[in-house]
Parts: sequence; structure tokens; C-alpha cells
Amino acid sequence: MQNILCPLCEHDQTSLVARRRERGLTITTVGCRDCGLVYHNPVIEDQDRLEAAVSHRQWHTGEAGFPRQLRKLEKRWNLQWPMIRPVFQPGWRVLEVGCGLGLVGARLKSLGAQVWAVEPDPEQAAYARDHHGLTVFPGRFEEAACEAAPFDLILASHVIEHFPEPLAFLRRARTCAHPETWLFLETPNVLAPKVSFRRMFSPAHNFYFAPQTLSWLLTKAGWQEEKLRVWRRDAFQVLARPGVPQPPAVDPRVAGQVRRALARHRYLYYLKLLFIWRKMPWWQKYWMYQPRESGR
Repeated sequence: MQNILCPLCEHDQTSLVARRRERGLTITTVGCRDCGLVYHNPVIEDQDRLEAAVSHRQWHTGEAGFPRQLRKLEKRWNLQWPMIRPVFQPGWRVLEVGCGLGLVGARLKSLGAQVWAVEPDPEQAAYARDHHGLTVFPGRFEEAACEAAPFDLILASHVIEHFPEPLAFLRRARTCAHPETWLFLETPNVLAPKVSFRRMFSPAHNFYFAPQTLSWLLTKAGWQEEKLRVWRRDAFQVLARPGVPQPPAVDPRVAGQVRRALARHRYLYYLKLLFIWRKMPWWQKYWMYQPRESGR
């Protein structure tokens, strides 16, 4: 575990959000008082996972089997494709960071894309390679050579929150892009979580973004947000293009919005029976995964 400064504000002026003990680690989650970015401090690194003798997949999904994971990924892809489809072109060179079981890469490959993938979990990397014929680097993105760059599309679905240094990830992705590259990101929304407050701050996720805080991080890393889609609950999606790295214009009011959203979620999740509603397919379709905010 390593202590860090807020990657947006580059200081350590934070308030405690939560503290828990899990897998032999004391996980301390804080919120930056200036920008509202929520993160573990100290961040959790690969060495901590290795010492706990837990694979990347177990760290994130527990003992869930591949069939259950594939069903979840299929649902997620059906929500992602409408965002990707308007910009996608057959023949594109695509990089997927954190490909998991390779379902997204397989879908894009079937549509005519050339797909390269990165997946740190060896079991999942092997599945993506053997079942879908993907070219997979079985390691961390920081270690990948990315010799096939530049790419036309870079995807990272529910990945950026895992990195101990998300700004470094975005900067590295920028080096794999050309001026017309699209970057697609999806990540849980700290303003509208799907799970209970107790389950939110897991050892698998180091960062908890609001749409505004991720947009500012993109700007700092040299990306320009072009399109945003925010579900009413759970996650949000971003499409970005390469831009000029610059200091973001941080609005201090966002920090207050994040604090209030977390305070409400502590009790509303149970008061409104969200633990029941969120599992109902019809509620997911007609309310939970309806866009609350789209465009830019």
C-alpha cells in the first residue's frame, strides 16, 4: 500500500469517507475536500494482492463462475454498444485494456475490427485467447509494449477505478492514440452507487469517480471529453478524443455534491429498498439504466 496525493489537486487535503478491514488490509477511503475525488489512501497495489494470495479475478469478482461473469458482461455490452456504434468503423485497430473474458473484443472482432487486448489475470487472458482468438497481453497495461499502436479506438470498461495511478493510465493511453482516436471509458458513479455503502469501497477499486472528476482527470491527461452518458444508477460512460494536456478548471461545489450523495446513500439504499429493486430486470430496463445525462 502506498500513500498518494490527490491526482487532480496534487495535495492531501482530504476527509475520511470510510474505513474497513478486509483481506488483512485496513482500507481507508477519503474524499478530496477541493475537487471531490474519492479514493483509497493509501492505494492498494499488486503486491498487496499477491500477499493475500488472491488472483485479479478473485480480487474483483470473488468466486463467481465464468457463466455468471459472461451473462453480466453481455448485459454490459448491450448498454455500451449504443455509445460506441456511432463512432465505430470496421477495420479499426482496437485496444481493449482489461479485456476480462474477451466478450467485448470478440464482438468488435466479429464486426471487422482488429483487436489487441491487455488482461492481467492469467486465467481470463487465456479464456479470451482460447475461446475468442484474441491477441492478448497477459499482464498489466503499464508493462504492455503496445507495438501495434496507434489505435483507432481504446476501450477500458470498469478498469480505470482499479489503477493505483489513473492519471498515469490515461497518459499512457494517450501515447497509444493518434489525433482521431476515440477513448471509451465506463466506471461506477460515486454519485449514484448500485451497491450498499458498506460494499462500495472494496480492495479491488482504488478510485471512485463522479462524471465531473473523471472529466477533469481526462483534461489533465490530454483527453477532451466529447460525449457523456450517465445512468440513473450504477455507472457512466465517456467518449473522449485526444486534446492538449492542461490544468482542469475544478469547481469546488462538486466536492459538496459528492459528500451529500454519499451521506444520502448511507440510509436511502435501505430505506428505498434498492437492494431489492436493483435486481429486478424490468426496473433495470425502464429506470436504472435509463440515461439521466447524455451529450456534452
